Amino acid sequence: MTSTDLFVSGPPAWPGCALGSWSAAWLGGRCAPDDVTDTLTEFAARHEVVDPGGVLIVDPVDDGRLTLLTLLRRAGRIEVRLPTAGDPQGLPPDPATSAALDAGEIVLLHDHTGTDSTIGLVPTLDGDTCRWSAYRFGSPVAFRQAEPLGQVEYDLREAIRETASLIGELGAGPVPLSGPELRTALAALTARHEVILPPHDDSRATRVIDSAAKVEAIVALAGLQAPTFGTTARHVDSGDLRLRRLAALARATRATAVNRVIDEYTAAADAG
Repeated sequence: MTSTDLFVSGPPAWPGCALGSWSAAWLGGRCAPDDVTDTLTEFAARHEVVDPGGVLIVDPVDDGRLTLLTLLRRAGRIEVRLPTAGDPQGLPPDPATSAALDAGEIVLLHDHTGTDSTIGLVPTLDGDTCRWSAYRFGSPVAFRQAEPLGQVEYDLREAIRETASLIGELGAGPVPLSGPELRTALAALTARHEVILPPHDDSRATRVIDSAAKVEAIVALAGLQAPTFGTTARHVDSGDLRLRRLAALARATRATAVNRVIDEYTAAADAG
């Protein structure tokens, strides 16, 4: 094992983002259901749907991917949110929100089966299995229209410039990285944090997602390396705050871009 193996091993991130966007593409007539299930296989060989609250109106089958398709077909609108501690992304207090905060990701199925209820699908990767826990929120969660990507893209460009100052601090952590190792680790982490998207027409959304992946890769590596941001407790706290702020920005902009892509497919389905 090389020093970079500590950082780059593991499946792609963001199965919820992939499920939300590919399902919307399928429902919008832009891809086949097999494309959705094949994409999910990139994250885990096996998928299962669990129902901790007993809320499902479908019987889960052995292939959890097919259960997911049944649930998604009955959704009025699909939305992805990426909550984290201190930023619940507008989700109300609820067992579904607690699970989403732990996982960092949730796929919302609004107006499920023609009602005003909201189903949340929370993915958890465990070895070669991805478990999707299904929750019904105690009250409907309002659908949030994705904001325009112009300001989002500008904020990310500023964040990328800020992360440049972090790169120089990554070679002196507990697992020292040479220049080539650092570049390899950052490239691999960036690839893992990119979202596997179906064909779409919004090139800006792709740029935003790719930029968010770059920011989060640097932040993730900086966090794992635990660089020293100065010699005082105040400097260290300031550095930690900077990492958290950059990570939150990357997550929020990724969710915005994915939801813009989902909206593209939804509009196509409505027009059809």
